[in-house]
Amino acid sequence: MKSIPFLIIVPHGGIQIPDELREYTAISDFDLLLNSDAFANDIFNFEDKVFECICASISRLFVDLDRSLLEVPPAHNDGVIKKLSTFGKPIYKENNFPDEIAISAIIQRYYIPFYERINNFINRRKIKCIIECHTMMPVAPASAPDAGKPRPLLSVQNTIQNSKGIVHTAPMEVAEEFLRILAHQFRKEANTVTERFTLNSPSFRGNLLKTFGSAAVPMIRLSVSRSLYFTDEFLDLNKMSIEKYRLISLQQKFLQSIELFYRSVF
Repeated sequence: MKSIPFLIIVPHGGIQIPDELREYTAISDFDLLLNSDAFANDIFNFEDKVFECICASISRLFVDLDRSLLEVPPAHNDGVIKKLSTFGKPIYKENNFPDEIAISAIIQRYYIPFYERINNFINRRKIKCIIECHTMMPVAPASAPDAGKPRPLLSVQNTIQNSKGIVHTAPMEVAEEFLRILAHQFRKEANTVTERFTLNSPSFRGNLLKTFGSAAVPMIRLSVSRSLYFTDEFLDLNKMSIEKYRLISLQQKFLQSIELFYRSVF
């Protein structure tokens, strides 16, 4: 089969520290992994099987690519530039938080090129769908809108809220079909304490869906529970890696789901 004409975006899979910030940070390698969409860059990087995979390498702790440029300190401490990790741990050493000039330089170097790359790709390639891929904690952290609530194995989102109210970033029947295919592919996975496969629940407030989901190309956000792999059975904390066979299995299931989705809808 030729490359599927989809654009895959993975904004939170990175675990790197920007070189210019390295000496000022108070974050360990494990903190970087735990606060990322752990292993998302591996799971969703389908290489030449799709038109393009755009995966972030820098940790969201230093540049959150799924936040608005307007969400900056001091008005926003959990925006594009953060002071604390998901679990409330200081990201920077005392008195080492970047000043306005440093923040501007970081945004110019890492944030704006990421959005430009997406925009340029959309403009020059005839893609059929954009899928924004995330992993999520099985139970929402305290900083999340759904704090403390158990989450599904897989969630598909095709709505955003803006000044016009609820807006669809892809037709409802398209999102429902993608969710149906995913649910079938992952039907043998373990149960959760809540519904396993959901549509627009939880609903995330990401900026990428708001920015690119209003275009003519359908855009869907896929969120995957880390309970599928971030467990004692599959995770090697010493090497900070997951079992290769599990990684390959998950990647194949998602790729097969996308292939079936493309054939079914487009």
